[in-house]
Amino acid sequence: MLPEWLETLLSTRFFLACGAHPASPRTSATSSASILDCLSPSPPFCYYCHSHRHQSHRVIQILRSSYNDVVRVTEVEDVLDISGVQTYVINSAKVLFLNEHPQPRGAGTVVGEAAASPYNC
Repeated sequence: MLPEWLETLLSTRFFLACGAHPASPRTSATSSASILDCLSPSPPFCYYCHSHRHQSHRVIQILRSSYNDVVRVTEVEDVLDISGVQTYVINSAKVLFLNEHPQPRGAGTVVGEAAASPYNC
């Protein structure tokens, strides 16, 4: 059974326009989620919402990598056991993907064909 905050984190859509700060330059997308210390999970919020309403909350910043949501390992390793989770290094930061990391097209196809070849020893 997953904690409620983790279920919320994994099912939330991030990087949507912020309704409270539509004209601000850094709010083209909501890229932070304050869900660990809130009494009830909150929706994602932008940089300005964080500085006004969520300063004292535990915040996990959601980042984008090739159209996928990731979090820095340093932000979640103290609240989650990620020992069996594949991590990646992106822009010198160790991250993990919030949802399944898509494999390149055709990944495994060549291996599957090679394994079925009668010429393999």
